[in-house]
Amino acid sequence: MIKKQTENGLIDFPFYSTIALENFLARNNCWKANTNVLDVGTGMGAALHYFRNANPEVRFVGSDYNEEAVAIAQTLAHERGVSGIKFETADWTNLPDSYLNRFDGIVSIHALCCFKRFEVALDPLIALNPRWIAINSLFYDGPLDVLIHIREHNKPELHDDNPDGDFNIFSLPKIREHTAKHGYKLSSEPFYPQDVIPPKQDRSRGTFTMSTELHERTQFSGPVYLPWHFVLLEKDE
Repeated sequence: MIKKQTENGLIDFPFYSTIALENFLARNNCWKANTNVLDVGTGMGAALHYFRNANPEVRFVGSDYNEEAVAIAQTLAHERGVSGIKFETADWTNLPDSYLNRFDGIVSIHALCCFKRFEVALDPLIALNPRWIAINSLFYDGPLDVLIHIREHNKPELHDDNPDGDFNIFSLPKIREHTAKHGYKLSSEPFYPQDVIPPKQDRSRGTFTMSTELHERTQFSGPVYLPWHFVLLEKDE
């Protein structure tokens, strides 16, 4: 991340990955004027503030099942006088009918890896019929899904069934095959941070980089390798 994110999680110090994802979508001509983009699983809406600042001609909606997070996002946006962003409460796996054909694009950031099966996450988004879907998550360019759960001994309240401890990695070829059946073509790009990120002194959970044969800034959290990628699904027209 750049320096340190503020407690409110807005655009003061955006994550490297947020900046890189915005650039990735800009290169792929996703930020079209007067279009509507949904950030599903938005949390407190940190990424949307950065996206909106970079693309004031795009209208954004952030949705999350967590009512408390949505309330905080709404308050922060109001306090900053931010326009062009709305925050709504919605369950990712049971999105409201009003979302159908409402959005030109959908963004998912650091959330797909919390699902055990990618279809459970992607199919509700595909059903909304967007022109494109962009995902920042963990992917492997081979015929394997890998299910990983981190058990944090310093956070015993995070039980084994808590998806916040999941770092699941999904097969790019399998997702390409699945989404092609719904009329989407897939492109992807690996993400590596610009600078070296040191590990935490207590060796607890948190992204750090290490030089490997894969890349000079290969990302890990604890003992877990994190193959972050940007994936773009576009309507094959």
